[in-house]
Amino acid sequence: MALPSQSKANIVSNLIRASAVLYLVDYYFFGGHATTYYAAIIMCTALGILMLLAAFVRKGFKWPKWVLLILTIVIVAPDLTGLLSTFHQNIYAGFISILIDIMLLTALVFLFIPGKDERGPGDLSATD
Repeated sequence: MALPSQSKANIVSNLIRASAVLYLVDYYFFGGHATTYYAAIIMCTALGILMLLAAFVRKGFKWPKWVLLILTIVIVAPDLTGLLSTFHQNIYAGFISILIDIMLLTALVFLFIPGKDERGPGDLSATD
């Protein structure tokens, strides 16, 4: 079952926004008190980028999927390598980290699957 492009864009945008909120929750409750000023600036920048990506996805732009692909690689790879350490320090932070990774990967999959009203290359089923 394929979704229309706008519905898919709304779902992806909501997933990106929810992951940004979870990043903020994770930072504030589990890591914000022991971090530096630079970590706070990096967190605010990352949240801003995620929110801008969500807005561009919702408006129908195609290029945010490539930016999200790069960000997902940059975000998920360190999360996976440090997952055991995160769980040993705080189990709730570990679960939030896994949830954020799943949400970003789901958003990425939705962005790369063509919508119901998009034709892929070589699709001759729809006539003009």
